[in-house]
Amino acid sequence: MNQPAPRSAIRKLADICLMLIFFGLVALLVARIDQDPEAVGLSGSAYVIDGDTLVISQQHIRLKGIDAPELAQTCGRPPALRNCGQLARQALQKLVAKTEVHCEEQGRDKFDRVLATCFVGQTNLNRIMVETGQAIAYGDYRDAEVIARGRKLGIWADAFETPQDWRRTHDQATETSQPEQSLVSETIDGVVEWVNGLLGGIW
Repeated sequence: MNQPAPRSAIRKLADICLMLIFFGLVALLVARIDQDPEAVGLSGSAYVIDGDTLVISQQHIRLKGIDAPELAQTCGRPPALRNCGQLARQALQKLVAKTEVHCEEQGRDKFDRVLATCFVGQTNLNRIMVETGQAIAYGDYRDAEVIARGRKLGIWADAFETPQDWRRTHDQATETSQPEQSLVSETIDGVVEWVNGLLGGIW
């Protein structure tokens, strides 16, 4: 019976290099998972884009845990439709007008906007937007939403689509309050998958 030919020195060296790359990437992934991102402070005057998005020092900031109506979105029933998207924007503008806003970063969304909880003084902007019926709870602030619903404030005064449903029916991108994988993370994961494929073919 013929014995398999021994591997060449080059093949063995290639195997060792691939193993080192693989285990190095695994170590990087473990370090990335174990490391908790520190909250990054953003402070200054704010420009309001819509009911849940601000700009401070050219940084786009998405208010985490809430979802406000889109700018073109209307609420209520004909003929008494209200432009609830514009009303939410105006409500947030009043809250931040002529004062400093402080935001605590808690990740990024898939549009690379900062996800944050923002404050004017001691007032939590995320919470107050939900509590006054200008946004719905989207992962957080369920207690504030109960208050708004009970008092029929803002969008709760009449029928409305959730912002997520409105975006879906109007073919607009669905947003998320949860951090998405960064480009670096996706690249590392892709390389790990590639190395796994190579190792699977060798071993």
